[in-house]
Amino acid sequence: MYITAHAAAGAAIGQFMPSVLFAFIAGFVSHLILDMIPHGDEWIKDWKLFRTKMQRTTVAALIDLCGVIAMTIYWINHSDVSQLPYMLAGIAGAIAPDALWGLYELTKSPILKWYKIMHRTGHYLVFKTRLTVIQGFILQIPLVIALTWIIMNY
Repeated sequence: MYITAHAAAGAAIGQFMPSVLFAFIAGFVSHLILDMIPHGDEWIKDWKLFRTKMQRTTVAALIDLCGVIAMTIYWINHSDVSQLPYMLAGIAGAIAPDALWGLYELTKSPILKWYKIMHRTGHYLVFKTRLTVIQGFILQIPLVIALTWIIMNY
């Protein structure tokens, strides 16, 4: 999933958690669960606009991060202030798995290699199929809209 979809899930789930720690953990777990669903962003590595995999991944992550920032500002401005710590912890937890993966890609740290393997395996644990980028957007945009509705109404 794109980081924006993970952040939306983390924010929505975070609102229902009894503590910031639980919100973070629930966001983290939600990321791993959502990644089991085919989501159409696997093709980023095939972009021809950039020479290296790292350039493609960096550009995609920066674009996605802009989406997360914009949506988080929107959610903050349309939510109950008392829920903000839980929402932000849920967002942080939901983004953390990809941040750890990115940290591994940047450093190739042996400490994080097991995590990279586990995270990658989770993507194909349930479904082996891949979606096109368009199919991914068709799946993820309604998901973000539905989660935004939950964030704003609960």
